[in-house]
Amino acid sequence: MPPLTTILLPGLDGTGRLFEPFVARATGALEFRLLSYPPDRFLGYAALAERVQAVLPTDRPFAIVGESFGGPLALRVAAASPPGLVGVVLAASFHRRPAARAITAMRVLSPAYFRLPLPAHAVRILLAGADGPPPVVRAVQDAVAGVRGSVMAARAREAIRVDASADLRRCPVPVLFLGGKRDRLLRSALPIEIRALRQDVEIRMLDAPHLVLQTRPEEAMAIVEGFLKRCTKGPGAETRRAS
Repeated sequence: MPPLTTILLPGLDGTGRLFEPFVARATGALEFRLLSYPPDRFLGYAALAERVQAVLPTDRPFAIVGESFGGPLALRVAAASPPGLVGVVLAASFHRRPAARAITAMRVLSPAYFRLPLPAHAVRILLAGADGPPPVVRAVQDAVAGVRGSVMAARAREAIRVDASADLRRCPVPVLFLGGKRDRLLRSALPIEIRALRQDVEIRMLDAPHLVLQTRPEEAMAIVEGFLKRCTKGPGAETRRAS
């Protein structure tokens, strides 16, 4: 069987650079295609969904992986039932109200916050964990530095306002939620809320901070590959591939 085309939708930075540790652990079962977001122009979820829909494969089955900010985008695209879609992965992501109110009230929603070099301690506190590997911390800093501050702030506000609950319910394919047990950015109740909306969602939690794909890339790849392989062989897979 040829590798399954897998669309990668990045987090808040939109560059896709942070997928590198995860993609480096691929075994060949998945063929990754990155869709990055403009670094100098804000596009909301509706506009980004149009960009994703325009590049979806039309001649083969495919899956979508949405990381953090990219999760609601993945659900929005999936809810439109694109032909060939076999599975959706929400990696350290959310369907609504991602962070606790204490975090959303912080100045991280200000463009000024993103104009300054992102401090390493801030990356570790919110994203990479206290033991976050220096290469991961630097990768986050470099990715954020390449995006206009006003764009980053606008995306953060968009993420706080979004409610993809209906999209999650309408999603026509299996969904995997892959999260970190030590995630200090997202609300801990999110997996419970997602399961309440979709009882068939597969929940997998690793001993990791928010950046689960970056700090536990080998384990994360094994889980994602295993899930998507099952999606291509499970009940309804033939119908989805033929549709």
